[in-house]
Amino acid sequence: MENNQQESLLQFHVDYDGGNILRETVRWSRFLSIVGIIGIVLCALVFALAGSAILAAFSTLSPGLGALASMGGVIVIIICLIIFAIAGYVVFMLYRFSTLTRKAIDQQDQVLFAEGMKCLKMYFIVNGVLAVLSLLFSLLSITSLFHS
Repeated sequence: MENNQQESLLQFHVDYDGGNILRETVRWSRFLSIVGIIGIVLCALVFALAGSAILAAFSTLSPGLGALASMGGVIVIIICLIIFAIAGYVVFMLYRFSTLTRKAIDQQDQVLFAEGMKCLKMYFIVNGVLAVLSLLFSLLSITSLFHS
């Protein structure tokens, strides 16, 4: 029984309207991923140019701490690099979805379509985790305001 259900999912057919909607979705996801790549590159350039200024700002904020202040600047740089890596992965998954799905539509290839859907799944999973973490951080911030 389960095998029949699995086969019916793999033989999914899309009508003309569904195909047009899917093509438009691919176009928009490609556009958004390219804009995201450009945004990440611009932020990385600004961050690379301002990296020494960030380290200098941490050392001038607390001159008595010396090495500990520069360690704070290094921690900020590491956190920003992690954020760039996560954002880059999210944008890459969206771009990969758009390219694989477009190829799958053009070539009528079920395997490419499934790979594109896996990339879209990963895109939504990472965005969902980030949304939950953002919500938790916001709630912690709000509760810390009321307890101060």
